[in-house]
Amino acid sequence: MAIDPSEIEKKKFELSFRGYNQREVDGFLGKIKKDYEQLLKTNKALSEELDQAKKELEKYNSREERLEEALISAQRSAGLITESSQERAKLIIEEAESKAKRMAEKSEEKIGKLKEEIAKLEGQKKLFLTKLRSLIAAHSELLDFYEEPAAEKKTKEDTPPHLPKENPPPFSLRETSPQGILFEKE
Repeated sequence: MAIDPSEIEKKKFELSFRGYNQREVDGFLGKIKKDYEQLLKTNKALSEELDQAKKELEKYNSREERLEEALISAQRSAGLITESSQERAKLIIEEAESKAKRMAEKSEEKIGKLKEEIAKLEGQKKLFLTKLRSLIAAHSELLDFYEEPAAEKKTKEDTPPHLPKENPPPFSLRETSPQGILFEKE
């Protein structure tokens, strides 16, 4: 049980025959009272400081817990972002590969069509050259016919079987092919 400074001041001792000097005892009790009051004030101030320090420590501990939670949450978020980024990159790569594949297929299809067209044009070229040779041969024969000596023309037995036996030219009708080549028929 703590002693109150007022109790020290109020305390009275009984007088006895050979007792202590009352003034000295009262003076000493006064000093003790002052020192005790000072100790109580200091104790109270220290107790308040301790309580304040405990409150601040609780605040810091609470902040530390929130910071740890925030750090854990940030780590989780970073992990999710990394995972999401990797998935997105994978999807972008797959899409690019798919697009490249479609482009390659379209290119191959165009190449196939161009090859078909080249083959068709080569066929037309061969047909044209054949018809041109035929036309040149027919004109050559026509030139040969007109250049023959007059005596040979008159002998009908010597005339080749494919030429008419008369004087008119062997080709009288004109006809155009689908490619625009002009032909004359008998």
